[in-house]
Amino acid sequence: RINLQHYLWNDGLGYILHPSIPTDTEDLVIADIGSGTAIWLIEMSRRLRPSAVLHGLDVSHDQSPPAHMLPSNVSLRIHDCLTVPTEDILGSYDIVHIQNFNSVVRNNDPVPVIQHVLKMLSKYSDIHLPRFSVNLTNKKLTLEPGGYLTWGEYDFQTWRSKTLPSAMDYDDELRKLLIHNATQDSWTAKLPQTYLACGLTNIVVERVPFLPEVTTFLLDTFMVASHELSVKILDRLGEGRGDMSRSYIETIGKNRRNLEVALDRLTVIGQKPRR
Repeated sequence: RINLQHYLWNDGLGYILHPSIPTDTEDLVIADIGSGTAIWLIEMSRRLRPSAVLHGLDVSHDQSPPAHMLPSNVSLRIHDCLTVPTEDILGSYDIVHIQNFNSVVRNNDPVPVIQHVLKMLSKYSDIHLPRFSVNLTNKKLTLEPGGYLTWGEYDFQTWRSKTLPSAMDYDDELRKLLIHNATQDSWTAKLPQTYLACGLTNIVVERVPFLPEVTTFLLDTFMVASHELSVKILDRLGEGRGDMSRSYIETIGKNRRNLEVALDRLTVIGQKPRR
């Protein structure tokens, strides 16, 4: 599911890291938070200079390949992004990448994650080149903004679905599943404003819809993710919520060819502020 989501997310984009982030430099240090299967790290490592270092940070690496099968410049470590970063990774990264964290963010509030990432980002835009310029006239230092945070999410507020005239009840099941899984929360759409509130600078916002020919596959991944959520979270909440979610998934799955969906990919990039 994670790997399929990765390829679907990148379909039609032409990149896996937004081109507004410069990568043509030696000794880049990059972190992927919630690295999952390490698929993003593996692909990214092929697009960078050999001197680049990539770290996968996650609470578990059970889904990733064994360490000896990863590219030589990719390594994995245990880290919970909802906790304060350990001292050894403070100010360490030129780029931090986050993607598809809808079910990880607590209380619809991404601010704690952003605040922790800011501590992990390098203080300057390139920690491996001269970090400032000196104005010999007035002796003042001109500091550049620091490392980059790039965050990509499905914006479920842009979710649109339609069905054949004879299949309206299937569309209703899909709406129920969306609401049941609390995927219509507005924090994703407000992520640019949250960046501003946290002091990030040079913010870039990009919205890209999925092409119609892949949206059936997108629906498939949503159903698989919803099933995973029903087992890992909703069953624990009780009151039959997991069973209810799975009943919606079963109905939608049987009639997936009668459904069409549309959804935006939202990517927000920002730099660590000077101070």
